[in-house]
Amino acid sequence: MARPRNEERAAIAQRRTRVLAMRIEERTYAEIAAALGISEAVAQQDYRRAVDQCRADLAATVTQARTLELARLAAMEREVWKVLRARHIIIQQGRIVRDDSGQPVPDDGPVLAAVDRLERISARRARLLGLDAPVKIEVSDEVDAEIARLAAELAAGVGGMEPGRETQAAGDPAAG
Repeated sequence: MARPRNEERAAIAQRRTRVLAMRIEERTYAEIAAALGISEAVAQQDYRRAVDQCRADLAATVTQARTLELARLAAMEREVWKVLRARHIIIQQGRIVRDDSGQPVPDDGPVLAAVDRLERISARRARLLGLDAPVKIEVSDEVDAEIARLAAELAAGVGGMEPGRETQAAGDPAAG
């Protein structure tokens, strides 16, 4: 079968858009087929392909946005590295502060701020790339069973106590 021409492709794309809109409106495939003059099978196929196209478009948009954000982060990082590599000295009241030997006193403030900013950029990049995904921890059936056993043992022990004797059972010698 020959590939559809541009006009046919445009008509199919329009039809798929209408199918998708009608499904969003909760219309059945039978209703869609009747309204558009197509079979139910074509309506279902158009819907699946329209959804697949939406997913592909979204994935492309997300990829573009992620790429742009990564480029912005890289530009910020380059600027922060310039600050980090620069020599910073303390100035008070418009004058350079000097040590006992006459040398300018280095100012660690801008360096520490730059390190902090680099860490924030790195954390943002890690979140953007999904590097900090949560770790899934599974509790085994054995642990669940042990917890249930201990809870039952505790409940049985507490339930069998005489009223007013709870502190003695807890090991309080003064309660005797």
